Amino acid sequence: MPKPEVTIIDIAKALGISKTTVSSALHGSGRVSAATRERVKAMAASMGYTSNRAAQQLRSGRHHAIGLQIPEDVLNLAFYMEFAFGAAEAAAEYGIDLLLHTKRPGRPSHSLAIDGLLIIDPTEETFPTALIAQRDTPIVAVGAYFGPGAELVNAWIEADHRSLVQTVLTELQRRGASAPGHVALTGRAEPLWMSRVTAGYTDWCHARGIEPHVLRTSIEPGESEIAAILDAAGDNDALLWTVQGAATRAMALAARRGDHTTQMATMASDPGSSNLVGIDLRAREYGQSAAKLLLDVLADKVEHGSKVLHPAVLSTPKG
Repeated sequence: MPKPEVTIIDIAKALGISKTTVSSALHGSGRVSAATRERVKAMAASMGYTSNRAAQQLRSGRHHAIGLQIPEDVLNLAFYMEFAFGAAEAAAEYGIDLLLHTKRPGRPSHSLAIDGLLIIDPTEETFPTALIAQRDTPIVAVGAYFGPGAELVNAWIEADHRSLVQTVLTELQRRGASAPGHVALTGRAEPLWMSRVTAGYTDWCHARGIEPHVLRTSIEPGESEIAAILDAAGDNDALLWTVQGAATRAMALAARRGDHTTQMATMASDPGSSNLVGIDLRAREYGQSAAKLLLDVLADKVEHGSKVLHPAVLSTPKG
């Protein structure tokens, strides 16, 4: 296995100083004493640190920070926070900061002090608004987007949700499900990946002569809303939930109602869904990859319009 690359965070930990001090000492910026500068350089040499071309170019930027825009109504979902942690870790490796920015459609925009921007789950409601104040900022979209302003996206990263949903459905069928239903989102504009989940579900059903049954729920459904979905499921012997966390709560509610036969599955696994079939989007790694893609964009290492596929994996109940 290759030896992990030494980062300024490793040097900072070894010396007990901040990553900003290490970065300034190594690259001749900021107010750092000569003694500290020599100490940092000596530690860097002993640890085998190699400066990164992209990091060097980023340090000549205006703000030494990148932004991450997350829709306000999903902040409570574990995926988005894990994604943010991963993006912050990747940014820190380059000695720059991550600014977390939430966005509600219709709220006035203001310019952010950043050199590049990650926009997660862009929709036609949120994306054009984001560009009002950041039109000259390099952008990486997390999830495909082809609406107004899409030509300004420098690159995007996404998982293959249309294929992933069919992987989940095939696993449910292997476990005995013959009539799976799908619980999609309602009440807001869907990002393209959610639409692809529904399309993938419908295609899978048609290919097997199964009548598709799409139900709808909000981002954070209450117990009464989940109960209504269970009542409306009818003959469905499995339910695939798009919204993170809902499948776990639905399974618990179904069990309290005496239903131990309907399988529950999720398109976004979390720590509470380890006993469900689902997709592990590897959120922290996703955030790291997205941030590194943006850093490569800023370093002129990525062609405009490039796409990166993030590998997600099927997760199944332990044991």
